[in-house]
Amino acid sequence: MSVLVDDDDPLVLYNSPGGWAKFGNESSEFDATTHASGTRGDTATLAFEGTSISVYGTLALSLGQSRMNFSVDGVEAGSYIGPQVPAATHNLLFWASPVYLQGSHQLVVTMDQVVPTMNTPNRTFFLDYFVYTTTSAAGKTVLIDDNDRSVTYSDNWQSSDDSDDCLERTNHVSMSAGSWVAVPFNGTQISLISAPGQEGFKASVSIDGSPAGQISQPQNKNKLFNSAVLSPGPHTINVTVLGGNSMAVDYFLVTSGSDALIPAPDPAQAPASESGPSSSSGIATAQNPPPIATIVGGTVGGLVVVAIAVLAFILILRRRAKGRLNRNEPPANYISLAGPRY
Repeated sequence: MSVLVDDDDPLVLYNSPGGWAKFGNESSEFDATTHASGTRGDTATLAFEGTSISVYGTLALSLGQSRMNFSVDGVEAGSYIGPQVPAATHNLLFWASPVYLQGSHQLVVTMDQVVPTMNTPNRTFFLDYFVYTTTSAAGKTVLIDDNDRSVTYSDNWQSSDDSDDCLERTNHVSMSAGSWVAVPFNGTQISLISAPGQEGFKASVSIDGSPAGQISQPQNKNKLFNSAVLSPGPHTINVTVLGGNSMAVDYFLVTSGSDALIPAPDPAQAPASESGPSSSSGIATAQNPPPIATIVGGTVGGLVVVAIAVLAFILILRRRAKGRLNRNEPPANYISLAGPRY
């Protein structure tokens, strides 16, 4: 999952004293804020808990050859050399880190070579936002971009991967009534953000199958919809185009709970409990009851064995009784010598 951190977030630490300045009022930039410095050696530091991180921002109209350096955990990890551009370019991916082990890391962005620009002297790079990947986003703002694999679209949606005024430069657009987009999420609230200038469309929103409202224009800047507070846990939002002008989906922001979006461990891979017997695991598992057929079969088998034993015992008793009877009877050719008794 992805966590979004704005340049103006208190988590981002800018060196002081330094040449950093805050800029705003650009609808194409996330939360309409950026930070830029024209002083070589100035740094911006962000600590994060995850496996990778990306840096996005605005490249000013410049003569090119300005450079930023990136390091993670004190190790140089890459750099970005800004090309010469004819106009300011927004939502550019400045740099993406390699994949690290899940854990605590520290990113440092350093202004290196600075070339004068046309409108903002010595400021070429404007830091806009950071996106890092993690396995636990408890208490964080989770980003679900329009291109995320978890997002499902019906037919009649057009995608773009070079939209200057959209987050990460991507969006999906549709003007066909009945077109829909569905997003599963885990949290307590969700917002839908569109590209700037969206008006004249109609769409309905449902969450977990229940109507949640209709939208026809942004509520605040580029925000089309903001849900009510939901119960913690998994939910699904569905947005359906009803008609009118085209509607663009840029990204969703999810407010996660204190324990939301933490994947459950795989029981097959769960570590053994250190406090219990070696045969027990750290996850309680239900014991499977023995099959009914096994119980019935065992019972019947036991009864058959008992019946055979009883029958054998009866036969033995009968044979013994017959033997005793035969010993008390005279043989067939026996003649009695005794006369009658008077």
